[in-house]
Amino acid sequence: MSVFSNFPPKEPLVSRTYEIDLSLYEKLEFLSNNTYDVSINKLVNACLDYLLNTKKIDLYKRPKNEISVFRTFLIRKSILEELDDLKIEYNISLTKLVNISIYNALIDEGIIKK
Repeated sequence: MSVFSNFPPKEPLVSRTYEIDLSLYEKLEFLSNNTYDVSINKLVNACLDYLLNTKKIDLYKRPKNEISVFRTFLIRKSILEELDDLKIEYNISLTKLVNISIYNALIDEGIIKK
């Protein structure tokens, strides 16, 4: 196993805009600014990669009065291709899949409580 094997291989990034729950985005922003030496784009890619590996599609209840914001991310091309397959398989919008992936990752990391 290589020292650098934890990093994904270089591949094209595709710009995509999604409507993200503000509370989830703020948690990613906090992690990016205070905990990890990584951009929000890379955190979102990690969340999506985690979702694709676990196939854990659990709908969650949004807090009352939750605000959604439009944010543009650079997503790895391979993730987008797999995400499209997941969208078709579960009949769920890409925006919802992105939010679910962030929510699941934050839950599993113990950052938010279920």
